[in-house]
Parts: sequence; structure tokens; C-alpha cells
Amino acid sequence: MVLGGLLLVGVSIFVIPHLPSSDFSSNSTAQLSPANIQELASFIVGGMGTFGLVSGIIVAISGMMLQTRPNRQRTWGVLILVFSVLSFLGTGGFVVGAILGMVGGAKALTWKTPMQ
Repeated sequence: MVLGGLLLVGVSIFVIPHLPSSDFSSNSTAQLSPANIQELASFIVGGMGTFGLVSGIIVAISGMMLQTRPNRQRTWGVLILVFSVLSFLGTGGFVVGAILGMVGGAKALTWKTPMQ
């Protein structure tokens, strides 16, 4: 689960810095030109990268919390599973990160705490 979250974060960290800074400035003209379409596309990719980064951080933190607080396994399992599935809207962590997160989240939901 933590590995899946780290893959999601890693892909997002790779995508976000490679975006041109002009994508984040406002322009009041609404003309349709190839340059504007390119700016819109890179803004969308930036948003996807940011969403993937947030999803990856939540998956990684939930995986670590599952290790430290196993009595709340359902909560952490649901968070891992939901944000791993949602990461496909982002970058998906090379898809491997999202799949690892989904498998880990499902395993966390079905995991039985050992009796002390």
C-alpha cells in the first residue's frame, strides 16, 4: 500500500515541474488558437498531476497509519481503496501504483486482527 502511494506521488512529482509556468497565469481573452489549446491541455495535465500527488500522499499516509493503528483497519482500507481508484483520474502511478493500492486496500478490508 505504501509502495502504491509512493508510486502515485513519484509520477505526480515528475509531471508537475515539467509544465510551463504560463499555464497558471490568468488571461482575459477567450480566443481559440492552437496556443490556447496547448495551454488548456497542459493546465489539465497539471491538475491531473496535482490530483495524483494528493491521492498518492493519502494512500501512503493511510498505509503507514494501517501499520501503526491496525485497530482502525476498515477506515484505512477504505481510504486506500478509494484514493487508489480515484488516482486513475490523476496519473495512476504508472498504473502499477494504483493497482498495488487497490490490492492493498482490499487486503486491509479483509484482514483479521490477530488475537492477543
